[in-house]
Amino acid sequence: MDYHNILSALISNEDDHAKNFHDKLAQILQKTMPILSEDMKQSVKDLSIRDQYLQAISHILRGIKQENATVDTDAPFSVKQYQSIKIAIELIVSIGVIPCLLPGVGVGMARLCPRASKISEEEHPGYREKYERLCSSTLLLLDCFADLTLRPAVLSQIGSLMAALLQLSHAPLAKPLSDTQRCSDVTVQNKQEFRMTMEEYDRLQNRQKEFHNKLTLLLDECPQYVCFRELMVILGMQSTPRWLRREAQNYLIKILTQSNGVLSLIAAVCQDGLDLGADWEKLDTVSKLIAVSHGKNADEYYKAVCRQILDLLSSNKIKHSSTIANCCIKALYDYNPDTCQKYIVEVICAPLIMKETHATKSEKVIEQCINNLINCFLTEDAKFKHLPCKVISCVAVPLFCLYDKTRESACILKRNLQRLLLKILEEESMREKLYSAFLGHDASTGLGDYVTSQFGPTGGVEITGPNRSLEYEELSGTVFDLVSTTKGLSPSLFCYMLKYLSNANKLSYEVEQRQVLETEDDKMRRVAMQLTAYKLVSQLASTSTVQDAQIKNPEPLLSFIKSLFDEYTKNHQGTQESECEILYISLMLIKIILTERKATVRIDLFKDFSAFLEDRRRNSNMPIQLKSLIDEVVACIITHDPSEKHRVRSEKIYYQDMSIDPTASSKFDEAIKDLADPLLPVRAHGIITLAKLIENKDPCTVARKAIVLRLFQENLKHEDSFIYLTSINGLCALATAYPKEIIETLMPEYVDMPNRITGAEITVETRIKLGEILVKTTRALGEMSVVHKNALINGFLCSARDADPLIRASSLSCLGELCKVLGFRLGNILVEVRVQESCGQLRPCKEFFLDLNVFRSSTASRA
Repeated sequence: MDYHNILSALISNEDDHAKNFHDKLAQILQKTMPILSEDMKQSVKDLSIRDQYLQAISHILRGIKQENATVDTDAPFSVKQYQSIKIAIELIVSIGVIPCLLPGVGVGMARLCPRASKISEEEHPGYREKYERLCSSTLLLLDCFADLTLRPAVLSQIGSLMAALLQLSHAPLAKPLSDTQRCSDVTVQNKQEFRMTMEEYDRLQNRQKEFHNKLTLLLDECPQYVCFRELMVILGMQSTPRWLRREAQNYLIKILTQSNGVLSLIAAVCQDGLDLGADWEKLDTVSKLIAVSHGKNADEYYKAVCRQILDLLSSNKIKHSSTIANCCIKALYDYNPDTCQKYIVEVICAPLIMKETHATKSEKVIEQCINNLINCFLTEDAKFKHLPCKVISCVAVPLFCLYDKTRESACILKRNLQRLLLKILEEESMREKLYSAFLGHDASTGLGDYVTSQFGPTGGVEITGPNRSLEYEELSGTVFDLVSTTKGLSPSLFCYMLKYLSNANKLSYEVEQRQVLETEDDKMRRVAMQLTAYKLVSQLASTSTVQDAQIKNPEPLLSFIKSLFDEYTKNHQGTQESECEILYISLMLIKIILTERKATVRIDLFKDFSAFLEDRRRNSNMPIQLKSLIDEVVACIITHDPSEKHRVRSEKIYYQDMSIDPTASSKFDEAIKDLADPLLPVRAHGIITLAKLIENKDPCTVARKAIVLRLFQENLKHEDSFIYLTSINGLCALATAYPKEIIETLMPEYVDMPNRITGAEITVETRIKLGEILVKTTRALGEMSVVHKNALINGFLCSARDADPLIRASSLSCLGELCKVLGFRLGNILVEVRVQESCGQLRPCKEFFLDLNVFRSSTASRA
């Protein structure tokens, strides 16, 4: 039997002068019935025309399905045959489904099936007849859907099928009447076509259970976004019955909590793919819908949904996945912050929270955690959908510990850790609390635990456990490095350090007066923290950002200096100069502000401070250097003139190149003046200023480079290491102008020869730094370094025999770098280098051997 030809005849739309739809079906059946089997003819004999037609199509479609089961091909239908099947499915929906739906169920389905609007309504159909017709049509559509070749045709009418299954599964049944009610109500019995009996009620309930199972199976096999779309259409009609609204909502929640339910819902709303420009409002609406708890158990709902959101956040296979996740997370935070913290933030941050003493976290887990935090807080798309940084403050300290570990490495996580910490520090209300935790001043801030870590095999970091002993100086360096990357953070850290030192000084006084009990470990910890704090304040005070901030708001600094003087005069009788270092630093910062930023300083704020300093200067126990610095600061305040950018003293007359910027000339004069100051910090500041002027090619300073060279050479003789090292850096800056003098000056210092300038003993670390500066000077000279190769090579070879192994390794490293710069043009000195190699003197330096082997191979090839 050719089922496809019979199906074509059944769906034929030829005009045979039929008056109405009923006659049209009768004519089609009259033509096709002779072709059908006798069993088929007998089964439809007593049915109405529409039921006969539906049975005929059902018989043909099942026959086609059986044929497909025996055909092994990827394309069982031609285009014409598939079109006929699709029309047949539409006719089944138009005749057997849509007209049989209850009022309010599947409203508007006829619009999705154009053929339904052309079919006239049936006159006075019975309830039982419509019910049986709906059941048979629904079962037929389910059979076709189960066949993969027929499924696409059914998917085009899947909404009507779902509406039919919802009605057959959940429509309320009329309560059965008792025997007394049926016997007494004769009038109603005669008029009413259908009466619900107990037997009928039980039968319908059983059928409801069967159709409920079929609906569940259909929703499992149908694409999730299609289920969302059709169920939302059914649910969204205003005239939808309450029972249908309730059941459709339950099914939607069930699908949403399944795997990929959130993504399927978004795909259903944004049908042609997510376009952040066009579909932003839709995405916002869906996010708010997801954020609202649904169902009876809110915890179970949020667990299932938040798990999907976290998968989206870490996914790199779905377009805009992080944006979708961030929208959902922000909507959930706005609706229920506690739930968002519990099921989103705490889950993301779990690898950084130490719940066990010896817990270790793998490299992969830490990397995934950091990437999730980046996607959640630092993505460029939809920045306004980010959560506030305070929600991850609970892991600020572990993040800082990881950054401290990776700061000076090439770890792939270093940049992301830095960005996260800077993002957290944007919250101004939390900065002091964060600084306190980062520097180890207060471990009970609720910002997480200190952790120890190690580098993993793939370039990441592993957490190995909690950290019980803090290296305060290392933490201080990491904080300084972190805040230096952003202008607004250094001044806030400086203000915090001033407050901390004020409190620390008070605590030290209480300890000394035996008002506070303290163990030896506590004392060592307190002293270490104070020394580190002094160093950090000194570093911050030398930055232009902090200086600019103090110009705008000097009150915290002035108050801090006053408190220092109060503590000093009250608690330190006969104090040594070394204990006044923080006072020197603070007063030097005031002096820099008054001398270098004259036009912008609000001098009225310093008038009272000047009187305060003069009063405190009368302390007889104060060191002479401190009194001298106070006199200079007071003089700067008294003689300050905001309108005068350049002051030339009448007694100091000299000729000057008018093409030179007078402001720059003033800086040179100030540096020379500082070099004559008896205070070591002031003198060091003068040397640093001269070095910077040379590096910036200041015309006034370059014109006097011979004088600057002599000043640097003279300060090399100073016994203070800081003056000595700053002079070396200044000489390095002058290397391009005076290479011969620089090399002849620095090389004896490096070799530690008897005729060197400095009389005091030079430490190993200083000699190593000298070697680095010599190499740096050689690199700056480039091709011109050939002129000075004898002095350089002889000096490095001499140090290769030094008694200290670090100096030997340093000289060999420098010798290797020099060979690179010279292009291995060593001449006869190569013999001496090879002799050193044969004697085993060059064994510690692997890099030099590598470069020397390259040189040998190149010379051999040329030979």
